[in-house]
Amino acid sequence: MTLCFILLAPVLVKYHYPSQLALLLAIVIAVIPIMITHLLFSKKREGRKSVWELNGYKNKLSTGRLILYAVGLVVLMFLIWGITQPLDKIINDKIFSWLPSWYTVQDLNGYGKEAIQLTLIFNLLLNGFLAPFVEEFYFRGYLLPRMATAWGKWAFVANTVLFSLYHFWQPYVYLTLVIALLPMIYLVWKTKDLRLAILTHCLLNIVGALLSFENLNHDFIGFD
Repeated sequence: MTLCFILLAPVLVKYHYPSQLALLLAIVIAVIPIMITHLLFSKKREGRKSVWELNGYKNKLSTGRLILYAVGLVVLMFLIWGITQPLDKIINDKIFSWLPSWYTVQDLNGYGKEAIQLTLIFNLLLNGFLAPFVEEFYFRGYLLPRMATAWGKWAFVANTVLFSLYHFWQPYVYLTLVIALLPMIYLVWKTKDLRLAILTHCLLNIVGALLSFENLNHDFIGFD
């Protein structure tokens, strides 16, 4: 994904499209196919009848608890995101200022309204629905239960760090991601309900995408 993003971003920026669009295309071109390919390989290796059987978290919370936990987690994540933004800016300015301007993909200033709208619509559809489902199935449904073998009771912490590092295009928010993701991944680990991860991730990114439409110069909110 990193290589795909690095190759696409300068080209799209040259043609006056935000580098976020390159990131979204990289998710479609590289990330999702790689994850699905790995899951298919694991299905064959483990002798499963379907990919769905790879999910280690099939427990089902009641509908009320599922919605309550998901909404509560989204609110908490937004609070953490808001509180840590000054720290993220300091980290970006002091540590990652050497990165190309298109690499830190938060700023939409300077692009045409149509280009921004296209990016935001794509972001809503991809990051609001498809990407969260695939990512949560892979990281929480597939990896997290298997990480417990090596990491034991700290598996959810290791999974949180791994998923945070996976957001290579946001190195300046690694600390924020770890803090914001820990409660969700812990609850998923404890409840063994993958639906909680998928619902929380979808809600967070959908709300963030919709808020971005309120002001076309706003930062993206959410994790991909």
